[in-house]
Amino acid sequence: MKLRSSTKIAIGFTLIAAGSIYGYQFAMKKAIMGEHFEPIVPDSVDLVGINAGTGFRIIVVNEMAQLVESSTAFHGSESEDSGATEGAIKKHIPIKEMLNVLKGDPHALGSFIMKVNDRDENDSWPPVRVVWTAERLQKALNGDKVEEAALVRDLNMNLDGTPLPTLRRASLENGIVIDYPVAVNVDIRGKVTKVVGRVQEPYKPMLVQTVEKKYEDKQVTEDTIRGYYAEEANKALTGKKGHEDIRKAIETRMSAENAKELARYPEHILDSAIVVVNGSLIQSASYRPVENSSGKTYDLTIELTDEGRRRLWQYSEDRVGTQIMLIKDGVAFAAPVINHELAQGELTITQMRDERSVKDIVDTINSHKK
Repeated sequence: MKLRSSTKIAIGFTLIAAGSIYGYQFAMKKAIMGEHFEPIVPDSVDLVGINAGTGFRIIVVNEMAQLVESSTAFHGSESEDSGATEGAIKKHIPIKEMLNVLKGDPHALGSFIMKVNDRDENDSWPPVRVVWTAERLQKALNGDKVEEAALVRDLNMNLDGTPLPTLRRASLENGIVIDYPVAVNVDIRGKVTKVVGRVQEPYKPMLVQTVEKKYEDKQVTEDTIRGYYAEEANKALTGKKGHEDIRKAIETRMSAENAKELARYPEHILDSAIVVVNGSLIQSASYRPVENSSGKTYDLTIELTDEGRRRLWQYSEDRVGTQIMLIKDGVAFAAPVINHELAQGELTITQMRDERSVKDIVDTINSHKK
């Protein structure tokens, strides 16, 4: 069949137009994939991703997203409400503290270090916090007579590990809480910055701990407790029991080696997190209800700025199948799976169930823009 000239022209135009559109899209993608974006700090509303292969995963439990440590490599597509198997999860990562540390907040860093290293405050901590900073402790250890006497009184032990002749009940119950600095390297706006957080750790001499265990879960009198103390003190003084080097025990906790070890895991977590888009790169937000077989859900739509669109596109290009967390004020409300490259300036998160949370996110975004 012989084509008319007009038909040939029409077909040729269609092919050229299709080629032009494809060529434009290819050129645009190539330009954006090669674009360099300066790292950004978290805001009130953020889209946060986790680098693959770093040992963490995002799960959704009871309609809320959580970041957890996994014994296996990161699998971003796991988002069932049941989450990963219990054995696969080692610990939950505190998202709020993590984001605040990425802003350079030293107070949040201290809490973050303690939590991720399983040093967080718990029921075993003393009822009264007798806090000794590393700086004050160093004075006592260096021979400051006033500070050394105060430390000996609070521990009810001499620094060489010998017990005092009488028992001070408050020292037995409280011991001291050592407060010392830990420096962590944090990438803030593309610059590695040393942020110093304060970590706290309870400390009681071993002899005092032994006395406590003797009357643990027992109904005892003051005289009974003093009798237990006298018994253990006599063992130490007569050589039946070795002396604890209290000076060394305190110095070890305040040492640079201990601080470096405590900083290692927090640095790994912080290096794994990527703030893809923050509030400054969001123009507006809206939501709409959707009726389906499982009841009413809500679709949240976020309008990005042009830079926000380009950042999200670049991030999603090789991360199809992983998840990204929508976080407001340190709480992850959703973790949608990236099903395709997110090249549009509009991001819609579907099937959110809590209207109040969705509305809160929308109001927060829109009020900031006003």
